[in-house]
Amino acid sequence: MGFPAIIGFLFGGFTVFFAFLAVFAFSPEISQLISPIVVTVLKDVGGPVAAGFGGAMAGAGCSYFFQKKTEKANEVKADFSAVHRTVIHLTSQLNDLFSIKKYNIYPVRDSKIRFLEITKIPSNPGVTDRIDPRIIDIALSMNDTVTIDTIYLAQARYRACFENFSNRNGSLDEYRATLKASNLGKAGAHTLCQLGETVGEGQIIALYTMTEQMIEVVDEALQSLTESLELVSGILEKKHKGTGALTLKMNTSKGAEYLEKMPSPYFDAESLRAYLRAC
Repeated sequence: MGFPAIIGFLFGGFTVFFAFLAVFAFSPEISQLISPIVVTVLKDVGGPVAAGFGGAMAGAGCSYFFQKKTEKANEVKADFSAVHRTVIHLTSQLNDLFSIKKYNIYPVRDSKIRFLEITKIPSNPGVTDRIDPRIIDIALSMNDTVTIDTIYLAQARYRACFENFSNRNGSLDEYRATLKASNLGKAGAHTLCQLGETVGEGQIIALYTMTEQMIEVVDEALQSLTESLELVSGILEKKHKGTGALTLKMNTSKGAEYLEKMPSPYFDAESLRAYLRAC
């Protein structure tokens, strides 16, 4: 039996008791049916004791409901703080990849040899701390597994981006070193066929594969981060609907073209290999 039920039961009992005392006090005919000693005991002893217990129960009840109200307010405040920190975390990661795509990848999106034209990308993530674990507790309290899965996927893809940047930077350094050591590296413009003959088909294909995989992971990470932001931003409205809790909304419409998936490359691995062999 819950505490509110106990309070209600005792309050009802005391109400009935005082109703009987009122009847005895204002209805002499009824009071004569009961022993005068019993009536006296009820009035002189039972009444003050019941009044004392009734006051104590009323105080305990008020204290209980006030405490529950305070706990609810603190819960809303803690949830809002966790959501706010999570939104900042996800936004920072989104801005990190957004800038990389805008300045390093997007300008050569339509180039036939974009896998060669994309420069080295910093391989150290701008956001290294972990997501606030309380956001997972909030989602779990609502049985919202979609938000949890989307957040974890976004975090995994964000970290994978920088692992791919590091691997691709290493491959690009090898390609540049080979090119620099050749006579072709000292010349001006050169064709893809000349690069293939100088650097070798294997190194060109490896750099192509790493670059296109890198672009794909960046696009997937941007998509997952955007979806996570939308889900987290609306979680307070779902859990604390009607409590006046603010709903955070992030505007991702500005620069939306950088969030869109990159167009397919001019070459795929097989057509690039065929092109190099046909030179």
